[in-house]
This record gives sequence, C-alpha cells and structure tokens, in this order.
Amino acid sequence: MEKQNIDQTEKAKDILKRRSSEIKEKYSVNQMGIGYKMENGKLTNKVALIFYVKKKKTKEELLSEGITPMPTEIDGIPTDIVAVPGGFKPR
Repeated sequence: MEKQNIDQTEKAKDILKRRSSEIKEKYSVNQMGIGYKMENGKLTNKVALIFYVKKKKTKEELLSEGITPMPTEIDGIPTDIVAVPGGFKPR
C-alpha cells in the first residue's frame, strides 16, 4: 500500500471514530467502513469512506424524507454509497 493511501486510511479511521454517531444519524446509513472508491463501475485506488444503505435514493427522495444527502467527501476523504438491499445478516 502506498504511503499516501496509508495516511488516507488513518485519516478515514479517525473520521469514523470521531463522527460515526453523527454520520449515521445525519445521513441515515446502516453500516460504514473504509475501502476503495468505485467510479464508473471500476475500483479505484482512492481510499474512501464506504456507507451501506438498503437502497440508494436520489437527492430529491432523501430531501423529501428529511434526510441530508451524503456529501462527496467528509473532511477531505471521498465517500461512496453501496446498496445492500437485504441488509447485513449474521452467518
């Protein structure tokens, strides 16, 4: 892993540690983690905050439900939304 990615990963960990409750409440996400951002269906080498939701919604749908749309980055780290329709289930 490149040094820049290590630094970005540490920064992302810090963001989740400090702001996870705020993020879950404000953006109505189910789970969150750190990974690489997908762009145009392809995995990039950009470290991102990954947020898991049951269904991706448009900005208009979110606003009509009183939910703040997720920004494209949080504290300089890109965000990515991943739909998990069935949710996470224990094994």
